[in-house]
Amino acid sequence: MNGPDRRCAVLGDPISHSLSPLLHGSAYAALGLDGWRYDRVCMDADGLADFIHGLDPSWAGLSLTMPLKSAVGPLGDFRDCWSKTLGVANTTVFAQGGPAKGISLYNTDVEGIVAALLEAADRCRADEDPDDLAALLEAAGQGRQDRLPDQPYPGAQALVIGNGNTAESAFCALKVLRVERVDLLARNPEHCDHMLDLASRLGLPEPTVTAMDQAEAAQRALTRADIVVSTLPSGAADPLARLLSTAERAEADEDGRLGPVLLDVVYDPRPTPLMRAFRRQPGARVISGERMLLYQAVRQVALMTDRPLAAVPVAAMDQALREA
Repeated sequence: MNGPDRRCAVLGDPISHSLSPLLHGSAYAALGLDGWRYDRVCMDADGLADFIHGLDPSWAGLSLTMPLKSAVGPLGDFRDCWSKTLGVANTTVFAQGGPAKGISLYNTDVEGIVAALLEAADRCRADEDPDDLAALLEAAGQGRQDRLPDQPYPGAQALVIGNGNTAESAFCALKVLRVERVDLLARNPEHCDHMLDLASRLGLPEPTVTAMDQAEAAQRALTRADIVVSTLPSGAADPLARLLSTAERAEADEDGRLGPVLLDVVYDPRPTPLMRAFRRQPGARVISGERMLLYQAVRQVALMTDRPLAAVPVAAMDQALREA
């Protein structure tokens, strides 16, 4: 299926490790979009506006990672539930004719985290019926708890490591998954007021904030949580892996509940030291960041190519990811 040449890219700093070109490129191939390309561009927040305003009409959209998810807000219009809630976007979609004709902003990180955690609980698969997967992602993207099938986490105690943009998305995802409370483990607890405000807006109890360098308290928080989501960059959570290696957790109860679950958003390297340490806990389930990356990319592809969500070739994207 030949068509006009169209361009997309992922922007951030660092960016050389990103698997987004692999995911989007495999989707274009499966969709027969021969004239489409998707690149990596190293970009800091100061250069973002000039970059976007300098793009020509062939550009369809951008994926955004650290440190650009907040910086893009003044450049476009928030269009979906979670970008409006957070003022944070990981997806930029240009109107026909390029950014000069309109810039729409979306946050697909929340649904990516929801789907990854449901996959850890055997409630989601990349190769399941496309309509069912699309319905799940739509429900998560709209914050519709009532439309998520067979929720495995109601009443769970969760811990988010970090306090940046991805941590904010994790709070929203955990709310969608009906956890009872979400606490915080942060390198700089004094910079967590925005997270406390977000918890209040989401109707969650006020989080307990623990400093990562308070070893005993940090270890206790890690081993008490049913769900842990680490949003720290590569290497930053390694000290927590050392804490877990000396920690003890009680055996999982025989009540049908899941053992502890970790989602580490880092996928280079994988497994991370935190993932390896977490796996040693009784009944633990561990999921790497490339699973979140896969599921957050599904709606990005749909938005940038103007395809229905159920038409995105998720199985082909997943196969490319697993072979990488």
